[in-house]
Amino acid sequence: MSRVLSWFSSGAASAVMTKLELAANPDLLIIQCDLGDSEDEDNRRFAADCEEWFGKPIIRIRSEEYANIDEVFEGRKYHAGINGAPCTGIMKFAPRLDFQLPSDTHLWGYTADASDVKRWERMQATYAEMQQRAPLIERGLTKDACHAILERAGIKRPRIYDLGFPNGNCIGCVKATSPDYWALVRLHIPDVFARRADQSHRFGSRLTRINDERIFIDEIPADWPVTQATVPSCDFLCALAEQDIAA
Repeated sequence: MSRVLSWFSSGAASAVMTKLELAANPDLLIIQCDLGDSEDEDNRRFAADCEEWFGKPIIRIRSEEYANIDEVFEGRKYHAGINGAPCTGIMKFAPRLDFQLPSDTHLWGYTADASDVKRWERMQATYAEMQQRAPLIERGLTKDACHAILERAGIKRPRIYDLGFPNGNCIGCVKATSPDYWALVRLHIPDVFARRADQSHRFGSRLTRINDERIFIDEIPADWPVTQATVPSCDFLCALAEQDIAA
């Protein structure tokens, strides 16, 4: 019998997508790429709450070589470039390939927001050989709607959203070029900011840009306004997203 895999990413959208699909198929498997301590620690609390909400455990798959994204960066001496970020390929793509079967159907948490619809279309085109669905798009559910559903269900969303981040990605995502994002990391998670800044100088990674000039993140002015930041979604289209950023 073919398997149905619901890909859970510690975010509001994938949680709501999984819960909705469980109603139609209680046998689906909930899969998460375990990134160790790369994500905010509250993401693990959220995942545990979701397991209780789902009524079944999340299956966690992980890299056999690296425990977190910092180990990837230090091992490769590289952050990101036109071909994407090595952390996604090593810690998400490779474990997924090891786990999946050709007969699997994959469920993704893309929402009905325009940017997600575009990414879903590219996902289908890029991995045309895979059987895959985007249940939230099928239902017309946006990111805001997913947050509202969680709230009504009494599920506290990951605290990373309340700090101003748009998704539950790894902290200090090297695909982010916005100084707003890095200023937010500097304010709320200074140890990660300092570690990423140190790596950036050693690797020569100018991760952000101001006025079209690439700079190191610790060159962002100290008085840079801190607002809600944008950061690329971290999925299996990572390399394509990086090309968009560089354009």
